[in-house]
Amino acid sequence: MTWINGQFQSSLPVSDRGLAYGDGIFETIVCINQKLHLWFRHWQRLQQGAKQLVLELPEQQTLLNWIEQALADKNNPSLAVVKIIITRGSGGRGYKCPEQPQPRTIITIHPWLEHNDNDYQQGISAIVCQTCLSLQPALAGIKHLNRLEQVLAAQELLANNCREGLMLECAPAANDTSAKKIVTEGVSSNLFFVSRGQLFTPEITYSGINGTIRSELLERAQALGIPLATGRYELQEILNADEVFFTNSIFGILPVSKISYQQGQNSRHYQQRDVSMQLAKSLNPELQRPCQFNTL
Repeated sequence: MTWINGQFQSSLPVSDRGLAYGDGIFETIVCINQKLHLWFRHWQRLQQGAKQLVLELPEQQTLLNWIEQALADKNNPSLAVVKIIITRGSGGRGYKCPEQPQPRTIITIHPWLEHNDNDYQQGISAIVCQTCLSLQPALAGIKHLNRLEQVLAAQELLANNCREGLMLECAPAANDTSAKKIVTEGVSSNLFFVSRGQLFTPEITYSGINGTIRSELLERAQALGIPLATGRYELQEILNADEVFFTNSIFGILPVSKISYQQGQNSRHYQQRDVSMQLAKSLNPELQRPCQFNTL
């Protein structure tokens, strides 16, 4: 089901700049019992994305009304996933923006994603993706529509039968063996790791998405008295960590049991779940996800 600028439609013009250039932003939000989870954080990121792309947003209440209207047409709106796409609208050939752009807000409602208890209890297997993230500070943090790097990385996950993968910054040159392997995030998630009781997550400065759950956890960890830090961390620091977990707005906090690296020739296993479970007890029930992890 698709709504465009508050009207039920099944198509949009092929001249839309979101299709031609990825000229726009998007959000994916869990809706439980008619309530959008962490809406204020999604709205903040929409505002930040619009600012960085110089893109006009609809008024917040207008957007909420459109979402409510779209949910009302769903048979069971108590559990759903709402996707919002905002493009600059139609334009001609060439990169130059229209002098008077008419943005489009596209809202689609998707089925609730069931979880696998074992993924949460035992943890998931991950790989270090060969696809790397380009460095572009002007686009860092926001959910813009240019996601081909993640599309390529997702194909790696499928080929390796993995749920998630670590994405590294691209080295300055392909033959630069001295370049540090800096980890940025997961394919569709943010990454956290724990060493000696301290929580760490990569900073989002040159690439990556500033996830809504990531932002929320930084505040909740502080409230729970968990020491935390953000920075630029090399792959080896994650491999040496005591525990690792991924976060996103759909699955919440998901622990990692194994990371395979060097194209699967080596792997690192994680047995602790202490900090991740403490945070999961605070967050995952809100998303109707398990919060009891096994310590292996």
